[in-house]
Amino acid sequence: MQKTLIIIKPDAVSRWLIWKVTERLETRWLKLVACKMSKLSEAILKDHYSHLADKPFFPEILKYMTYSPVVLQIWEWTDSVNIIRNTIWATDPAKAAVGTIRWDFSVSIAANIIHASETPEAAEQEIARFFKSDEIFDYKRSDEYVLYFK
Repeated sequence: MQKTLIIIKPDAVSRWLIWKVTERLETRWLKLVACKMSKLSEAILKDHYSHLADKPFFPEILKYMTYSPVVLQIWEWTDSVNIIRNTIWATDPAKAAVGTIRWDFSVSIAANIIHASETPEAAEQEIARFFKSDEIFDYKRSDEYVLYFK
């Protein structure tokens, strides 16, 4: 099974969209294996967004990502990275497909409500950045086993 990380960003938290986003991912038959609310530090954000550090809008990203807590989640299932990327769609909500999370809830490219790992390799790095191993759970979904009652 493949694991991937999402971050429900401050604009989604402040707009009470945490459970709407989570519900969308649950309806894709993904398995939530870790979830926590956190106030991210500038240090962890500089590491996470290091590929954008030279961009003129980088200080705005830091300001945006620290104005409220975020919700960090790990989702697991076969091809979870692609399933989630297709469920949220493009960073720019104006380019997102109708019915995707960003189409339905984002208000701008800057306030796009969610981050998702782009590749399985990136997911491994991001999960290690935000979660300790004892914060990730292993369990069976109801469709992974059959209950028999006598």
